Amino acid sequence: MSVKQKFWQGLFLAGGAGVAALAAVNASIARGATEPEDNSLGGEAREFAFEYGRVFYRVAGASDVRAPLIFLHDIGAGASSFMWRKNFDALAADFHVYAPDLPGFGLSDKSASAPYSADLYTAFIRDFLREEVQHAPAHIVAGGWSAAFAVRVADEHPALVASLTLIAPGGVNTLHARPDLPGAAFYGLLHSPVLGASFYNAMTSERSLRDYARKRLFYERRFVTPRLVAHYYNASHQPGAQHAVSAFLSGYLNTDAREAFARLTQPVTLIWGKQDLTTPVAQAAALLSLNSRARLEIFDRCRMMPQTEHAEKFNARLRTTLYTHSSAAA
Repeated sequence: MSVKQKFWQGLFLAGGAGVAALAAVNASIARGATEPEDNSLGGEAREFAFEYGRVFYRVAGASDVRAPLIFLHDIGAGASSFMWRKNFDALAADFHVYAPDLPGFGLSDKSASAPYSADLYTAFIRDFLREEVQHAPAHIVAGGWSAAFAVRVADEHPALVASLTLIAPGGVNTLHARPDLPGAAFYGLLHSPVLGASFYNAMTSERSLRDYARKRLFYERRFVTPRLVAHYYNASHQPGAQHAVSAFLSGYLNTDAREAFARLTQPVTLIWGKQDLTTPVAQAAALLSLNSRARLEIFDRCRMMPQTEHAEKFNARLRTTLYTHSSAAA
C-alpha cells in the first residue's frame, strides 16, 4: 500500500469514531438552510428544460433591440445569477438580457446523477442559446470558470456568439481536461455520506463563506453584507448543491481552452480586478498573446467582482463595448 493510500485510509479510520455525531450535525445543518432569494434580479422568472434537469433563469428587456445579452455566473459554492444583481436590470434597458442559474447551482436542479463536467456546461450554454435565446448571435458575459465554457461555445458554434466579455477567466490557459488520481480520490471522499458532507459543510459554513468573500471576492469589506453571506450560505445548502461543487473541486470541470481562445473571431474583452488574488491579472498576458482581437480592461481596488465593486463603471463600459460590437456587426 502506498503512502498516499495509507493517508486516505487513515483519514477515513480517524473519522469513523465520530461518524454518528457528524451525521447528526450534518442533518441539523440541512434542516436549517432556507431557499435562496429568487428575486434579486428583475424581469420574468422562467425555466429551461435541459437534458440534466430544469434550469431556472430570468429574462428582461425588449427582444427587438440589438443582440441579446447572456450573463453566466462563476462556479463555486453558493454561486448563482445573484452575482449579476447590480448589472442585470441596468442593462435590460438597452438589451434583451438573460441570467441562468447553471445546472447544479442556484435554483436550478441539482441531480446527483448528472455528469458534471466542462462538456456538460458547454453543452448547456450551446442548447440555451439555440433553444431559449431569441435573435442570435448573443453577447456573452461570463465570470471566472464559466469563461472557459463560453470560449468553447464561441469557437465550436461561432454563429451563436456575437462577442465575449470575460471576467478574470479561470481555467482557460492553465488546466488539463481531466483530474489526476488525487483529484479522483478527493471526489470519492467528498461523496462519502458522512465525511464528505462534513467537509462540505465546514467549507460552506457562514464563517468560511464570509472569510472567503472578504479575502478573495472583494477588495473592500463593505461589500460583504449579511444579505450576501446569507444568500451564498442558503444557495450552497440546497439539496444536491454539493454535487457540482464536488466535481469542480476535484477537477472534473477542468478544460484547456487555449486553442479555442486563439481561434476566436469574435471581439473579446477581458476584465480583471487589479488586486485579484485567485486569478492574478498577470495571467492576462498569456491570453492576449494568443488572440490579437482580445483587449484588457483593469479595474483598480478590485478583486474577483468588478461587476459589483464598480457596478456603474462596469455597466457603462459594457454598454459602450456592446454598442460598438452591435454597430460593427450591423
